[in-house]
Amino acid sequence: MYYQYAEIPVGNGVIRGSAVMPEAGGKYPSVIFMHGFTVDSTGPNRFHLHFARRAVEAGFCCIRFDFYGCGESDGEFYEMTVGSEQRDAAAIMEWARKQPFVDAENLFLGGHSMGGLVTALVSPTVRPKAIFTWSVAMNMPYQAGWRTRTMKGPTERGWDIEGLELSRAYMEEVVLLDFQELAKDYPGDVLLVHGSADTDCPVDGSRILRHVYGDRARLHVIAEADHRMLSIPWREECYAVTLDFLKKHIC
Repeated sequence: MYYQYAEIPVGNGVIRGSAVMPEAGGKYPSVIFMHGFTVDSTGPNRFHLHFARRAVEAGFCCIRFDFYGCGESDGEFYEMTVGSEQRDAAAIMEWARKQPFVDAENLFLGGHSMGGLVTALVSPTVRPKAIFTWSVAMNMPYQAGWRTRTMKGPTERGWDIEGLELSRAYMEEVVLLDFQELAKDYPGDVLLVHGSADTDCPVDGSRILRHVYGDRARLHVIAEADHRMLSIPWREECYAVTLDFLKKHIC
């Protein structure tokens, strides 16, 4: 297993991440995985890191970056918006297509929660081979608004949300976005994975996207799983169904 670390200029700074692949010197089908709200590219309880390792075992290169204002990347959380994450995702796709270890004809995009939402929103523009979402946050305006009402604040720029500062600009932007309209023009195949017991972002969000994409989309519901899939069997099922989907789309 070979790691390559990278920085990509965006906005007023850089985002940082890594690509992990079976070995140096190869060219691999590749998957970009995007993290969710208030976390980073490692994921809750190493959720995303373990997926990257499974992807490498299956012969893929897996690319993960921290969004601007998150993890090891530049910026502060209050600078993060859905729009800034779409910008970051497009920059990561552009960077990946230029890397000698990436098979650009077999480049996939996916993410968890808000990362899944950003996947859906940016894909009509960046056109990955196929996309997948886990626990997609189609209710992001409600979810972010609910959390601000339960956290400390207000702060100078917005709200104290578990020790991070969520900006008013984030909320002002997200309530105006028509997620279904922005997502609908992606022409490729889509896998939607969701836990049946997700109370943060209920499975109805994935059902909405399945309706948006029509016959191009497949919904896989993991029985009893919560939003972060905090059980080994749930995560194993999530990884397996995702990698099976990706392998079937390699040309």
